[in-house]
Amino acid sequence: MTSTTSTRAAVHPDRREWRPDSAPARMTDARTLAAALVDRAAREPGAVAYYLPEAAEGAGAPDEADRMTVGQLHERAHAAGAALAAAGLGRGDRVVMCLDTSPELVAALYGAALLGAVPMLAEPPLTVGRRKLWLDRVTHMVEVAGPTAVVCDEMLREAAEESLAPLGLAVVCPPFAAGTVEQPAVEADPEELALIQFSSGTTSSAKGIMLSHRGVFAAAHSIGEGIPYRRGDIMISWLPLHHDMGMVAGLLSTFLHDLPSALFRPLSFATRPQIWLRTIHRYRGTVSAAPNFAYRLVASTAHRMDLAGLDLSCWRSAFNGAEVVEAGTVRDFTRAMRPHGFRPESMRPCYGMAELGLAASFAPADSLPRVEVLSRTGMADRGVAVPPVSEQDAQEYVSSGLPVPGIRIRVTDAEDRELAEGHSGAVQVASDSMMNGYYGMPERTAEDLRDGWLNTGDLGFCLDGELFVTGRSKDVVIIAGGNYQPQPLELAATAVEGVRPGGVAAVGVLDAVQGTERLVLVVESRLHSDPEEAALLGKRVEQAVSRATGLTPAEVVVVPRKTLPKTSSGKAQRPLLARMLAEGKIP
Repeated sequence: MTSTTSTRAAVHPDRREWRPDSAPARMTDARTLAAALVDRAAREPGAVAYYLPEAAEGAGAPDEADRMTVGQLHERAHAAGAALAAAGLGRGDRVVMCLDTSPELVAALYGAALLGAVPMLAEPPLTVGRRKLWLDRVTHMVEVAGPTAVVCDEMLREAAEESLAPLGLAVVCPPFAAGTVEQPAVEADPEELALIQFSSGTTSSAKGIMLSHRGVFAAAHSIGEGIPYRRGDIMISWLPLHHDMGMVAGLLSTFLHDLPSALFRPLSFATRPQIWLRTIHRYRGTVSAAPNFAYRLVASTAHRMDLAGLDLSCWRSAFNGAEVVEAGTVRDFTRAMRPHGFRPESMRPCYGMAELGLAASFAPADSLPRVEVLSRTGMADRGVAVPPVSEQDAQEYVSSGLPVPGIRIRVTDAEDRELAEGHSGAVQVASDSMMNGYYGMPERTAEDLRDGWLNTGDLGFCLDGELFVTGRSKDVVIIAGGNYQPQPLELAATAVEGVRPGGVAAVGVLDAVQGTERLVLVVESRLHSDPEEAALLGKRVEQAVSRATGLTPAEVVVVPRKTLPKTSSGKAQRPLLARMLAEGKIP
């Protein structure tokens, strides 16, 4: 690290006098988001609610332009709420918000809260080519939840009015003129909906997860106690606000604990990963979370980054979740960042899901991540955690920690009977923050949520009360923290000439180099025996899937007929196929 003088010179003026504080942060006594905003605006209007560094770019005084105080948030939320009310939005109405991380999106979210309306976030299209995918997703949200309005940037107004106005949606674009919400919904019932979080993945499978004010506040309490939050903490987040980790952890949990967050756009991280590290340094970030792939990306590119003067000694909790945590990634990231003050004890693998608001388990604070070396075959064949019989049989499993306050975790067999420690089964969770259900999907809600226990679809085992996630029982492909159903990918590939109908399977295969899953499509074709023709077919499949779904396969494998493993009823056995690919058993 460089000298203290040069390090401090790069720190935001608000944070130069920051020192660690052991006193716990205070969580609001309010029971709704509107009440929390009104209460905090009355108590500390000058306190910083959010830092938005990208909003200050090009400003004459960037150290001031990046701040949004609580008072300013209150004022801008009223303006946004008034604009939404003028568009016909009222208490209990749903509104789709398609804005990137920005002051306008933050204001719109709290403006909806003042109205008692229910926001649903959709990722805005970052390129013209992705507008159809964006419209498809928003249309699905409209069909599922029947919103009254959509909020989007001016550049999207024409497309939104052309496609969504005929569906009965008003289109609202910032900036929002000055205005006031006449009767803020501060006395709303905590069981009323605070937001609907749509699951990531393909359009048709996206579920609207209903979170009440009670659920959001319970989730924030669990996060605050599990970290635990301290006075003087600040969250640094580039995670999209349409994702539960970005929304509940990055935006809401801090505000409800009278703490600030520094928020920047996901694309900024994707194109310049070092901005994450620099933002932590600049604001003396104490808490920040990301999926495993992000830590892998930083670790693998750190040698090309200019990290002169970087000081990460402030980073107390580096949460690693949203996908399976890989032991090699934990080691490589720690090794790369340790010269810059990062402590190995700061890495905290975790586990959670939108249905709980967010957090289910955290690795204990101030302890090294727990990694168990177990038998690969013992887990795969018998579902038991036993020592490996050889070096080739060894596989590392990373603990996702202990349940956070308010959460219960169990591992069960197919009949929902709880299994003993060390035995792999279905991971189920129960919590005070549990969702109200999936919007408009009572049967799916009843299927996944029984007697207060949520069937997560994940597989795992417990040791000493700690959860180890080993895989998924569902056919979901997880790429960079996003969940994708395979059927639309397979449908797009099947439409390509030369692909045998019914001879396609899409799976995720763990890539240890990237630290996330790779999307692999296996297609059966008569062209498999001609390398040149097979390569051309693979390229056509790749292009077709990318056009249809927005996902580009990492690899297309062309194989002979009857290569894909299937059940007796003809269904593809995707987990088995993924395992065969990982073991090199597919020609």
